[in-house]
Amino acid sequence: MFEEVSYFSDGLKIAAYLYRPKEWKVGDAARAAIISLHGYSGMKDVYGLDVPRRLCEEGYFVLAPDHRGFGVSEGERGRHRPLEQAQDTYDAITFLETVGGVDPARIGIYGTSFGGANAIWVAAFDDRVKVIVTSVGVFEGERWMRSVRRPYEWSSFCEIVGGAARMRVTSGKKTEVPLVEIMLCDPHTERVISEHHQKDDRYVGGYDLESAEACWRYKPEWVANRIAPRPVMIIYSENDMLVPVDQQLACYEACGEPKKLVKLPGAQHYESYYFVRPDLHEVGMKEAVEWFKTYL
Repeated sequence: MFEEVSYFSDGLKIAAYLYRPKEWKVGDAARAAIISLHGYSGMKDVYGLDVPRRLCEEGYFVLAPDHRGFGVSEGERGRHRPLEQAQDTYDAITFLETVGGVDPARIGIYGTSFGGANAIWVAAFDDRVKVIVTSVGVFEGERWMRSVRRPYEWSSFCEIVGGAARMRVTSGKKTEVPLVEIMLCDPHTERVISEHHQKDDRYVGGYDLESAEACWRYKPEWVANRIAPRPVMIIYSENDMLVPVDQQLACYEACGEPKKLVKLPGAQHYESYYFVRPDLHEVGMKEAVEWFKTYL
């Protein structure tokens, strides 16, 4: 259902899958398109195929990119910079404007986990995004990383990150740590990472500590009020221990109308994904499909 395509962002080649509706043919009326964004350590084809495939089956063009440094896109590995990922997404919108059959006035975003953060941020600053859906999103980087640590753990982590920053700016040397020391994981997430992420040979297990600083300063919740009157749907897992629910609810409150909040009952973070819990994933997808049909 897809073809491998690429576009450029800051001079880097960004790899993506472009899904075209099966029944669409050259000469047909232009259709809406949706960008599908993966999470913090994700790649478009490790656990991110189900959302774009489903949206394509509903009749949309869908673009699913690997952010720079992830999957098969160019860029430094182990470097997570939200503002750079936002630029990748702005340029993904521009790329869709060049695709035959895409209506450039009808482009939406579906972002999962950290892709939800990028969806909110990009929509706040780019009114080419007409409809937004996020699932189990991260919306305030510092509060996210602080909230999953005990107070002494947070204090210690800040000291480590600060020390690494001082060494970096005085010597040019970076400090790398395992992903799970930055994205502190609950047992459910640890199991998913070991059983799925780490089995892919493109998985990046180490990140520079500047990635933590960059995340702290990324606060999509602060700009969510800029999106209205464009519609936003926020889907959350009731028992999410990786991205605490109160932060997702806070972003929902910050958004203007029209907006909708969808709860996946009893779900943990990755149970929002098809490859873990297809039944709960479908709860969110039905809502998302209807949202896009209504507004896009």
